[in-house]
Parts: sequence; C-alpha cells; structure tokens
Amino acid sequence: MFIEIEDLQEDPLHVQHVFRPADLPFEHRDATLEEPVALDLFLTHKDRDLRLGGTVETVLRCRCCRCLREFSRRVSSSFDLLYLPQPEKSTPDMEIELKYDDMDVGFYDGVCLDVDLVAVEQIELSLPMRFICREECRGLCYRCGANLNEEACLCAKEETDSRMAALLEFRKRMRQ
Repeated sequence: MFIEIEDLQEDPLHVQHVFRPADLPFEHRDATLEEPVALDLFLTHKDRDLRLGGTVETVLRCRCCRCLREFSRRVSSSFDLLYLPQPEKSTPDMEIELKYDDMDVGFYDGVCLDVDLVAVEQIELSLPMRFICREECRGLCYRCGANLNEEACLCAKEETDSRMAALLEFRKRMRQ
C-alpha cells in the first residue's frame, strides 16, 4: 500500500489496515507470519517531511533455538518515526554520511511512502535476537539429539578432562 505525498491534506491521515500474511514481504529464517498484521497509523506532514506514529500487531510462528520446537509469539510494536525525502543528489549505490541525530530518521523517494515496508520494518525491529519457547527450555542433547524437555537423555555421563582437574578443585574450594 502506497501513500502519495501530493494527495495529502492538511489534516492528519489515519490509516487502519489489516494485511494478510502473504501481502507483506516478511522473510525470517526462524519465523513466519501466522496471523494477519494489524496496522494503526497516524501520518502528519510539513511539506514533504512525514511524521508517522502508531502500532503494528501480529502473531508469529517461531522455531525455538534450543529445542527446535515451533511455537506462537504475539508481536506488538509502537512507533514514532520521521521520514524525509532522500537527498536529491543521491543515487541508490551512493553512500551518505549520517550524523548521530540522523539515526532516528528514515528516508523515502519523496513521491510516495510504502506502508508495507514500514509495517515489516517495525515487526523486524521488535523481534528478539533468538527465539526461545520458554525461559526454562533445556534444549536438545548435543550427543543424541533427545529433547531434554520431554525425556531424559540416556547418553553416558562425560568423564572430566584431566586438564580441568585443577580448575574444578579450585572451584570446589571456593564454594566451601
């Protein structure tokens, strides 16, 4: 969905839209969109400078990085963004030096704003570094692959490396 900048009125624009999962270009190795994405957006502008505020909500189907089990996670993100037209002298492969104050600014082509990309960006920014199904997840046995949340591992207990004996003895004395 695109918002044409020339068509904007003086009044703020309120956009409420629900995207089907197939409508958005969301790609992640360990997550997919499970439910539609609800976008509630307010857009104000001064000339071609755009201020966007609102929320994005959806449910993702994720894969736990510890046990590889799939689970659902609700994602909700609030945002307040400033978009400016790209500098006129820039080309797509040209590098632009940004100042610290510019880090909170997004750029668009000056003609229209792609709302789909705004929604995807906010979902991606709300994702954790790694998906974990629950905090106490024990993961998989590194030897046999058994899910330690569901069954006890029958692998033989590993013997202590003799090179670590001195450190283990030191640790034992520290605890006493």
